[in-house]
Amino acid sequence: MSERIPALKKETAPPRSKRGKMLIRLLIALAAILLVVLFFRSPLSKIDEIQVTGNEFVGREEIEAALGVVPGDSFFFPGIGKLKQRAEELEPIESVLIIKNFPGVLRVEVKEYPQVAVRLSSDGGMSAILSNGLVLPMPEGKLPDKPILSGWSADDANLAELCRALSDLPGYLLSDLSEIQPDPSVSYPKRIKLFTRSRFEVTTSIDLLKDKIAYLSDIVQNREPGKITMLDVDYYSPYSTEIVTE
Repeated sequence: MSERIPALKKETAPPRSKRGKMLIRLLIALAAILLVVLFFRSPLSKIDEIQVTGNEFVGREEIEAALGVVPGDSFFFPGIGKLKQRAEELEPIESVLIIKNFPGVLRVEVKEYPQVAVRLSSDGGMSAILSNGLVLPMPEGKLPDKPILSGWSADDANLAELCRALSDLPGYLLSDLSEIQPDPSVSYPKRIKLFTRSRFEVTTSIDLLKDKIAYLSDIVQNREPGKITMLDVDYYSPYSTEIVTE
């Protein structure tokens, strides 16, 4: 007895319209890849100009070397975070803002540690001291509008703390200071003497200076020149009350 074998189902090919859509999608994907490749090979994807602003104590060339990029390098790589990290490794720089303006402009806005003092060398040369204690050559043409540190040794452990304290002073008060000398005693190992351009002589301690700023500012702005003591007890004595003996 013979059995009828069922006929095999024919595999149906995708409709022409579906195959056409798949082909179009493939062509679009290939075109997109081609455009991306061409874009990254074009001048539009390269750095055309590097703008550096805000730097005074660190040179433009040094900043660009730290960034590790030059005109002609990729505009997109390294990323902003990596460039910022590289620039902030430079000691005079406190922070950096990196901005990429398409096409081709890389902006580097630098914020350096502020200058708080000036140091004179034995040959009369001047160096700038920043708030982080870093000592750098004074930029050419810059006038010394910050206090001169005299009598300090380069390895004095109190020097860095003094620089941090000076950075907390109001700008007008810092610019009024003309000279700062170490004046340690047994009771006050961090005692200093400050001399102002407005003719005040101030005795205080580095670790007390931050808490005494308001008192010092009030006297300098509102009293006649004299001597100020700002230690555990504060005193003010105008020069006009001093008794002159012959």
